[in-house]
Amino acid sequence: MRKQALIYALPVVPGALVLAASLALADSILPFTTYQELDKIDPSGSSFSQELAADYKAFTLFEAKEMNDWPDAEVFAQKTLRANGGEAVQPEDPADWNIAEVHRPTLAAARGKLVTALDAGGRDKVPDLAAEAQSKYDCWVEQQEEGHQPDHIAACRGEFEAALAKLEAAMAPKKVAAAPAPAPAPKAPPKTAAAEPKFTVGQEIARTVVYFGWNQSAITTESQARIDALVKQMGDMRDIILFVEGHADRSGPSDYNIKLSETRAQTVRAELVRQGMNVGDIDKLELEAQGEGKPAVRTPDGVREAANRRVEIVVRGLVTKAVPAAAATTQ
Repeated sequence: MRKQALIYALPVVPGALVLAASLALADSILPFTTYQELDKIDPSGSSFSQELAADYKAFTLFEAKEMNDWPDAEVFAQKTLRANGGEAVQPEDPADWNIAEVHRPTLAAARGKLVTALDAGGRDKVPDLAAEAQSKYDCWVEQQEEGHQPDHIAACRGEFEAALAKLEAAMAPKKVAAAPAPAPAPKAPPKTAAAEPKFTVGQEIARTVVYFGWNQSAITTESQARIDALVKQMGDMRDIILFVEGHADRSGPSDYNIKLSETRAQTVRAELVRQGMNVGDIDKLELEAQGEGKPAVRTPDGVREAANRRVEIVVRGLVTKAVPAAAATTQ
């Protein structure tokens, strides 16, 4: 506060009476005596005014008895009595105090936050926190004006900022937990499609045989036509297994015929893959080389037989669509 200089006019009294008269008169005209009235009040209750009066009383007595700062004790003693009487006491305005210009913006911004919280209902909702924040702010202002006790300034400021943070937190809107999402509606049972012809796993669906020239593994024109017809017949079938078996006649050595039958099976398999019979259409394509061990026509060893130089393609598995009648066995 802008402290006013005090002039004590004492009467001139000769001799030894000067000191006693001076002290008695000085005591009677001493202007800083309001704090003494605080002994007559005992702020109590949970209202903001009572909480503020109790905080101001404690600060006033500290300034008077501990710091011997009578002018400021007088200021806050008056605020104590006003708050105790139910008056709406406002926080100090830094503009009314002799504070260095460099500190004014910080104090003004802090006061703005405090007043916002108080006017938003802080006095009624959390009176104890609101009163603590206001009294600590006034302590900061008072100490900042004196300016010669940095530790006191820091203490008042820190206590104010902590109190304001608690006040603002208490005033913040409470987060409402989101209502649990409604339980999903029960799913309608899947529609049962009309029964369609199906084959059990392992059931033979289609078969075709392609033939080769003697000691040859190239696909002939006639054999190519048979492969094309089978691929077309398979259509959009799924979960099927293609068994590709290679065979040879008995006109050559047995070990040679095994390799020749495998080459023929690999040739047919490659053609099936070329036509799109790959993963997605075919779960598994099995290939076997039988050599001369499973002849279609039995002959003595060393005899050439066209019916034995062949690859048999057998389609087995589960399908979800009726197999056309044209998928009958083709020889």
